[in-house]
Amino acid sequence: MATVFTGTDVGAAMWRVALALVESKDRFNKLDAAGGDGDMGTTLATVSQALLADNSLYSDDVGESLMRIAKTIARTSGSSLSAVVMTGLITLGKTWAAKHEVAWIEMAPALSNALETMQARSKARLGDKTVLDGIARVARNIEGISTAEKMSVTAQQAAADALAEFRRCPAIVGRLRLEPSKGVGTDDPGMVAFYVTVLAMTGSLSRRAVDGSYK
Repeated sequence: MATVFTGTDVGAAMWRVALALVESKDRFNKLDAAGGDGDMGTTLATVSQALLADNSLYSDDVGESLMRIAKTIARTSGSSLSAVVMTGLITLGKTWAAKHEVAWIEMAPALSNALETMQARSKARLGDKTVLDGIARVARNIEGISTAEKMSVTAQQAAADALAEFRRCPAIVGRLRLEPSKGVGTDDPGMVAFYVTVLAMTGSLSRRAVDGSYK
């Protein structure tokens, strides 16, 4: 069982995630239209296409690989979601700078640290029904896990559980905050994108996750 990952693994996971986000563009736009500008899918697809266009090999340096992804995001998107994600990647990149192997058991504390910087950047609070709530659930549930196999299963379930929990909650941010009750029974677009990202990272993405029939 794998207990460590490398920068090359980061690059491979990025490739899977980028393909999934491009494929999910229309669904994300539709979700975002309910309480935003309806362009989240287009934004994520644009960033993903830029990442896919750079087909040079990723090095084993984990920090360098994460910084490389963050730089591409910064170069191709100025959206608030992109800025938050970029902030988290930079934090992780600094944490694992010059490390060619990272133990999976380090993921939970590092992700929790990255979450703090993402909160500071976004000004959102946990419980506001945003992507941060999905990340927080995963960070909490994977604590103490040391193998890739168990990490994958646990992260997938945590992301799905966060979606289910917050689907029942009103919207706190975005345009729906003006009529928060309209957010009840709907998914936050960022949380859905995070769920798809987790599935793609772990190689478990299915058509059900892309087309939205995961409820």
